[in-house]
Amino acid sequence: MEFVKTVLLLDDNPSCNFIMGEFIKLADDSIQILSAESVQEALEILDDPDIIFPDVIYVDLNMPVQNGFDFIQVFERRYFEHYPHCRLFMLTSSLRFEDKNHAMTYQSVRDFVSKNDIDHFLRNSLIKAVA
Repeated sequence: MEFVKTVLLLDDNPSCNFIMGEFIKLADDSIQILSAESVQEALEILDDPDIIFPDVIYVDLNMPVQNGFDFIQVFERRYFEHYPHCRLFMLTSSLRFEDKNHAMTYQSVRDFVSKNDIDHFLRNSLIKAVA
């Protein structure tokens, strides 16, 4: 089984980024893990020509200043055409049906996942996509 090479974690809570990073390392410690605590920081990472563009981005929905939907809108406008292989997963502690429906209207979003269900879903989301 082949895993993705690079992952970006976007969550305003550094503890959540740390825990997700540890789960990812358990799946495959060769995966490069990038993390950001704001939409702006994530966009700066994606604009950095020295990084390998992520194969997977985990996006927290509820963040101050700009939320996960703000990030996805910019992602689809600025990056998705050039990096259609990049898969976005929205992570949230909120399970509002409206949020899930809204998230799934974006082409780049593959799934909407409760943070409580991470252990069941994480390993499968790291498996390299077949084009």
